[in-house]
Amino acid sequence: MQPFSLQVRYFEQVALNKSVRRAAERLHVSPSAVTRQIALFEEQLGAPLFDRLPRGVRLTAAGEMMLAQIQRMQREFGSALAQVDALKGMRRGHVGIGVLQYMSSHFVPELIVDVTRDHPGFAYTIHTGNSPEIIDRILKGEIDIGLCWAPPASTPVRTVRVYPVPIGVVVATDHELAGRKAMRLAECLTYPLVLQSQDMALRRTLEDAARGTGRRVAPFVESNSIATIVSLLVARAGISVMTRVTVQQELANGTLAHIPISDRGVSTMPLALMVRADRPLTPAAALLLELLEHRFNAYAGQASVASR
Repeated sequence: MQPFSLQVRYFEQVALNKSVRRAAERLHVSPSAVTRQIALFEEQLGAPLFDRLPRGVRLTAAGEMMLAQIQRMQREFGSALAQVDALKGMRRGHVGIGVLQYMSSHFVPELIVDVTRDHPGFAYTIHTGNSPEIIDRILKGEIDIGLCWAPPASTPVRTVRVYPVPIGVVVATDHELAGRKAMRLAECLTYPLVLQSQDMALRRTLEDAARGTGRRVAPFVESNSIATIVSLLVARAGISVMTRVTVQQELANGTLAHIPISDRGVSTMPLALMVRADRPLTPAAALLLELLEHRFNAYAGQASVASR
């Protein structure tokens, strides 16, 4: 269902594609038809929406404000449709979920397959990223639910569940450290480190803790890919500091070992299930949240729970 006028639809496509020609191709109309509708829209508003450039167009300040408003209205219209569908037996719905990297392949597919059995009309947007990205998308209304490291208490989100996940040194099971019961952070820094990139929450925690010991975190390899880090550890390229839940599959199959860090303040990271605080969830998102809450123990690496 398309609730917006031709002028609004054509404007949005030009804004997103930064080109009248590319927008016309997507809309399957002529460039002149798009230009005419944009001109009518600007005339009605009494303000230019685009700066015309030699190659393409650029939004003016008024255009940026209009695009943001249109996208907000689209999200609200989609929410209203989902709630109407709920009255008809929840046959349709859309849910946006943000998760940390390791969850995108380990937990999310199973979750979606399970829900699809009862609600085949649901559609999903899965955003994989670091915690600040996920939280930012929740606050902007781009996703409904986030499962990531907890933000500061002042962040305007509603935390549904939270659990302190153990942090430890991760090594191959045949590494010389594999039999250790615990390690200090300062000791870890003397080994070749394979660590997350600096935009990731655990890396910042490690750097803050290292400064307290008078040491510096200097990784041998750093990457924003958890899969790459795990592969390097299995190949014995070095050691890492990671949460236990991030590598629980590798711990279960015996390829990696996890040694707790004994330093106070570095021993855990709070994994949180959260939603935006200032608006209700759609029926579809509320259903997904209920299921995520039920399975949260397993996602946090606690005792596994049975699938519903």
